[in-house]
Amino acid sequence: MAITATRMGSAPITFDWSGIQRNHSPDPETLIEAWTSLKSRFNAQDVGFYDSPWNNDISQATQSQELAESLLKKNQFTDCLFLGIGGSALGPISLLSSLKEKCHSGIRFHFMENPDPTDWKSTLHLLRPETTLVCIVTKSGITFETVAQALLSFEWMRKERWKTHLVIISDPIRGDLKEFATQEGIPTLAIAPSVGGRFSIFTPVGLFAAALAGLSVQDFLLGAKQVRDYTEKTPIEKNPVFVLAHHLTQHYPKRPIHICMPYSTRLRQFGSWFTQLWGESLGKNGKGFTPVAAQGATDQHSLLQLLKDGPDDKVTFFITVDQVEDEVKIPRAPQSVERKVFPAFRILEGHSLHELMVIEYRATAMVLTKQNRPHFTVRLDRLDERSLGALYFAFSTLAAYTGTLWDVNPFDQPGVEESKIYIRQALNPDPTPLYEDPDTTALARLRRI
Repeated sequence: MAITATRMGSAPITFDWSGIQRNHSPDPETLIEAWTSLKSRFNAQDVGFYDSPWNNDISQATQSQELAESLLKKNQFTDCLFLGIGGSALGPISLLSSLKEKCHSGIRFHFMENPDPTDWKSTLHLLRPETTLVCIVTKSGITFETVAQALLSFEWMRKERWKTHLVIISDPIRGDLKEFATQEGIPTLAIAPSVGGRFSIFTPVGLFAAALAGLSVQDFLLGAKQVRDYTEKTPIEKNPVFVLAHHLTQHYPKRPIHICMPYSTRLRQFGSWFTQLWGESLGKNGKGFTPVAAQGATDQHSLLQLLKDGPDDKVTFFITVDQVEDEVKIPRAPQSVERKVFPAFRILEGHSLHELMVIEYRATAMVLTKQNRPHFTVRLDRLDERSLGALYFAFSTLAAYTGTLWDVNPFDQPGVEESKIYIRQALNPDPTPLYEDPDTTALARLRRI
């Protein structure tokens, strides 16, 4: 019997692809060729996320922790205004949301990932500049949405707080915000040039936020490293990430839509992170999967009917959690209630909410299996830093390998870059290049504040 479920070594994560309805077994030589090509990019340090679990020069884990600890020791901040968009925000948003109960530093995070004026004003109305740390994240240092919010935050904070209430996470050398931070003596953390935004959760983008929230950066990177170690040691044709990538590309002509459906409220925002990872990494050259974020069991009441009897053009990704700290037992009905009159009460007695969630997932999977609708499951041991590190790293590797197998560059985003050109032209209709005239640069404008 073929193996269709594998635990990734010592990592707290298991892949089960028994429901993927394999078209045919992958050709080992094809898998090896794709992995050799991808590994060459890792080895050439062209792509850095793969080495971040063990390489501090890439992750900047030590620097992120030290800066977070120094800021927390001041006992000065109650809030963190986190400015970033896309990959500069979705990683920390989803990570902190997933581990909300473990965030024990007392810092309240406010993620401003969209330049919406109403949202900006309502958020700042809740904050006091003297007790708010502002963290600005943009790899290029010139992302217009983030720089616009940065300018507003500089004015709101006033210059006397810049050195003490600001952290800038950006490219280590280039970009207006990096130059501004150097000029003004503002603390900075570096995003390695070899790490793209959607993979940057393994850099200060994710790690500084995690440390500031009180999460264990070491455990997060350990989970990622355990997946990496498994990938390095396991025969390629037996690695579930590689096997799954093969089946997904084989399903593509008929089933180009992918539903990411974690059975955990805490993992809701992981679906948003996955949507960017999947769409931006693989949507090129006329190819691409359309990612859709859903949530179990909630979306059984909105999407399951479509998944079962609608167009057969989807693959469903389930994510489940095996263990929770408190399963929450469902009590017996009050003695004053006649139990036989309410059979639903009696059916639920003695079970737990966690058990109900697991049964809901299994029921959904069974419905799809009986209808021959493909799906697979990623199981986490529990919701903690190590499991989340394993999850993010496994999906990042899956995206990188799927693109390589598919002859798509998973690390660029030409469509996004093209839109930035149009935005720049609309903001600066003067044909003179914005960055050739120092008097018209964003940095020059900052100097006049």
